[in-house]
Amino acid sequence: MNHSQTILLLVLSLILLNSCNSKSKGDGFQLNGKSNLKIENKTSEAVTIAIENWYLLPWHVQEIDTTISAGQSLDFQIITQGKIYFDLKVAGQNHKVFSKPNAQNQLIISENGNLEFQGILKSTNQFLKQKFSTTGSDWKPRASYTHGDISFVNLIKVNDSITALHQQYLTEHKNELPNWYVKFEQKRLQYLNAHWKLNSLMYRVRMMNMTDSLPPNFLKNTVGTLSINDAEMLGNNRYMNFLSDYLAFLGDPSYQSPKPSSLAEWIKFYEDGFDIAKKELEGEVRDTYLAFSLGNILERRAYLFQAEWIKDINDPKLREYVKDLMKANPVLPEGAKTPYFFLTDRAGNEYKTSDFKGKILLINFWATWCKPCIKEFPEENKLVEKYKDQPVEIVNICIDSEVEKWKSYLDKYNLKTTNLYANGNWNEKLQKDFGIQGLPHSTLIDWNGKVVENKCRRASENIDLLIDELLKEK
Repeated sequence: MNHSQTILLLVLSLILLNSCNSKSKGDGFQLNGKSNLKIENKTSEAVTIAIENWYLLPWHVQEIDTTISAGQSLDFQIITQGKIYFDLKVAGQNHKVFSKPNAQNQLIISENGNLEFQGILKSTNQFLKQKFSTTGSDWKPRASYTHGDISFVNLIKVNDSITALHQQYLTEHKNELPNWYVKFEQKRLQYLNAHWKLNSLMYRVRMMNMTDSLPPNFLKNTVGTLSINDAEMLGNNRYMNFLSDYLAFLGDPSYQSPKPSSLAEWIKFYEDGFDIAKKELEGEVRDTYLAFSLGNILERRAYLFQAEWIKDINDPKLREYVKDLMKANPVLPEGAKTPYFFLTDRAGNEYKTSDFKGKILLINFWATWCKPCIKEFPEENKLVEKYKDQPVEIVNICIDSEVEKWKSYLDKYNLKTTNLYANGNWNEKLQKDFGIQGLPHSTLIDWNGKVVENKCRRASENIDLLIDELLKEK
């Protein structure tokens, strides 16, 4: 080999090495990652398109609802922080689509209604189209068993059997798929299985008041050979949910610890959880999980957030991300005008925002399917009794629920608050106007109709202390 050939070989090796490194980096977690989906409508009629994409930092949903005219195409940017699946509905038909950061996906809708995926992930998404028409969802069946009355040991067997079904289908089609995807999906199914076992136990104990007997070596057998620190899986919601449930189990294996009842106890609760995470997690996984957790606190319980927690994140980009969240302009900041609503109670009496002017107003948003909301009812009733002779109104607004079920719950739980129901456009408008990302959601408003605090503490978290302070000011 002469000198020129040696140099050429070295150059080619460096190009190959850089290409591999670039590919690896591109496939990893990206805080600001995106992918592209181009949908081409080759039919002679307009086609409705809906996309629902849950991403994690911050934990929000990206929703797209539009129509593509006949013979036209549209490009969609999908928030894609890792290897993810998002929901796509084409002309009313549901599909799962796989993507990863920087991917270019293409979907062609032909005249006969057939969907054909193109692009680098073509084989993967064609496989998913066939899979979900054959095996269905890999997680919805688990939920129905979680809410059932079978023993926890049998619930574990059900989870394992559902996972085995989807693993078998993957194995049968592995020759049609890239090796990297087969390995990824095998791990994702295992993380999903472990997450559901841990989460089902917690849900049954805390929400359904069930006492489950755990089999020997439950955690060891649940985790199995899964890696706790798996940077490749960052950004995938099944893996992140697994981490949350795994760390929660380490902190309270019986899920019997009393619920914090004061701000100091809640802060300690979170700090204890962070200590476990810092002990169990490493490197990129540790920092991403801490940023994920802190982001959720800022989104849902900002009044508990402690600025010093940010220093536990080593990654400067993730640290800045949390700082930006902390400084971001919230929906309904202090002093904002209360969003307008016009709702009715069960008797048909009409209530609008201005009807409460002159009173301190606590609005609690809830739904009939929300167990934590229902657990707040006794505390909310206590507030009604405490302030019955004072200019304070406790209003509960039910959203995302069937009207008949709402009415039955008012009787079942003897709810003494002013109870209003939001349906149709009001349901969507209130969730947007109040920035509702999760339930229960409470907002405290002063006697002038100005917001004191949105996403404030709940009735069970001593909101009466803030109401008492407002009464003194009034």
